[in-house]
Amino acid sequence: MGKNYGFMTVLAGLSALAVIAVAAVMRYPNTSDVTAVITAAGTVIGTVVGAFFGVNAASAGRVKAEESRDQATAALVKVAGEADKGSDVAKTAMEGVS
Repeated sequence: MGKNYGFMTVLAGLSALAVIAVAAVMRYPNTSDVTAVITAAGTVIGTVVGAFFGVNAASAGRVKAEESRDQATAALVKVAGEADKGSDVAKTAMEGVS
């Protein structure tokens, strides 16, 4: 993901919850009904926002792991290139690359 949408996601979730809370207060005269509506909406919104951050964190971890793998492969290729062709180091390095 090129942009960080975390702040906007949290802001949208809180805004939606505020609108739902105001609508529930205006619609239901009983406090327990208002609490039930806000709790249900908060649960759904919290789950969606949490899922967004979970997917975003997993994606960032995957990118970092791929970068580390690429760096390790490049280092292994460098070792294989600098070692004598018939040496055990070169053979082991070439086995690791392929």
